[in-house]
Amino acid sequence: MNLDHPRIIDVQNHSIFVATWNVAGRSPTSNLSLEDWLHASPPADIYVLGFQEIVPLNAGNVLGAEDNGPAKKWLALIRKTLNNLPGTSGSNNGGGYYTPSPIPEPIVEMDADFEGSSRQKNPSFYARRSFQTPSSWRMENDPSIPQPRLERRFSVCDRVIFGHRPSDYDQSSRWGSSDDDNGLGDSPSTVLYSPMSSSYAASSEDGHRRPGGHSRYCLVASKQMVGVFLTIWVRSELRDHVKNMKVSCVGRGLMGYLGNKGSISVSMSLHQTTFCFICSHLTSGQKEGDELRRNADVMEILKKTRFPRVNSECSDAKSPETILEHDRVIWLGDLNYRIALTYRSAKALVEMQNWRALLENDQLRIEQRRGRVFRGWREGKIYFPPTYKYSTNSDRYAGDDMHPKEKRRTPAWCDRILWHGEGLQQLSYVRGESRFSDHRPVYGIFWAEVESTHDRLKKSTSYSSSRIEVEELLPYSHGYTELNFF
Repeated sequence: MNLDHPRIIDVQNHSIFVATWNVAGRSPTSNLSLEDWLHASPPADIYVLGFQEIVPLNAGNVLGAEDNGPAKKWLALIRKTLNNLPGTSGSNNGGGYYTPSPIPEPIVEMDADFEGSSRQKNPSFYARRSFQTPSSWRMENDPSIPQPRLERRFSVCDRVIFGHRPSDYDQSSRWGSSDDDNGLGDSPSTVLYSPMSSSYAASSEDGHRRPGGHSRYCLVASKQMVGVFLTIWVRSELRDHVKNMKVSCVGRGLMGYLGNKGSISVSMSLHQTTFCFICSHLTSGQKEGDELRRNADVMEILKKTRFPRVNSECSDAKSPETILEHDRVIWLGDLNYRIALTYRSAKALVEMQNWRALLENDQLRIEQRRGRVFRGWREGKIYFPPTYKYSTNSDRYAGDDMHPKEKRRTPAWCDRILWHGEGLQQLSYVRGESRFSDHRPVYGIFWAEVESTHDRLKKSTSYSSSRIEVEELLPYSHGYTELNFF
């Protein structure tokens, strides 16, 4: 860091759209539209979209080769939708920065009365989870561009990090190279883009601007672990400010480590502020004591998720190693916490829209109050019905279609979004009404404070573009893979 030139600290506000959806192992259909779900006004700067059960959780998918087909379909659909949203103008407020004026009060849960609150008519949420990369869609049918080959073999992943010297390159990971001539049929389950890509065209495919100056979104991270899938998109003008991209996975499924349950965590920096996004699918079950297994999942994810520190000579950015070391943390997913009531009692309270009484029996809230899980984490007010479990293509809870003597799943808020750290305000917390799955999607919009520093004497630095694709190995390792794009 050059001390001869004073640095200016600037605080910007960026909007983040965060969504989670368990899609019950279904692939998106040709007539599925995501516009109602992804349409935020104005469009967000960052979209963090997490899915669970992107593929059926059968033995073949858990123990065998990972099925990336549904993920590709989801990515294509998301990319098409985001890049055609109305109002995605790159010229908005000086490059897409939205300064709240004023910022609404955060909607953290208080002791307010939930009874009688009007049910929000939310737009239908988008469908399933997705996976892939920003440039891959344009590269797919272009014979002039070499196509990388990398097969996903197992269902528990290592960690991935950008940004050291070539000598640190680990042979268990690969770059896309001219030697890899196959198409995207064998595309890997991890696609991360270089956070320092200035020449890798914000003006090309992903950065292409539609007529009228509307900016497209860039896919900066995409990761699948069996059925869990996390994908992150940013406005093209923010792409070069996203740095230190790393991913860490923790399997909590079969035998305590396979990937049918567990988490994908992505660490990144936007300017000088660090973010961590965790997408998880925790242990299922509504028997008494199952909530303790979910608590254990959370503790193991917090314990085992590790991001290697980046020692970059060209940056003084922070490099957090654990989830809680990040400045801003958002946890989303099917947490699977249930409501500790009988089906009949819970259903009656749902019909009365008595969310307060239901939340008093919500396992997650109970466990938080007892200090057993998510201590120090916050969640927005819930003014919407339980999101699970619905009958196929119906607005009826699954228990309505069963005989009263049969064991019925009590409606529950399985799908949640929580956050940790200062500098985050949640502006909305709602559910979608898509009937695509037996879960309803849940999404929230956040304002995030982001610090950026500037030298008074501006330095110009260019970085070569890189596309990084990683092959994870089983069994799970506490190590990580270091990749270099210099």
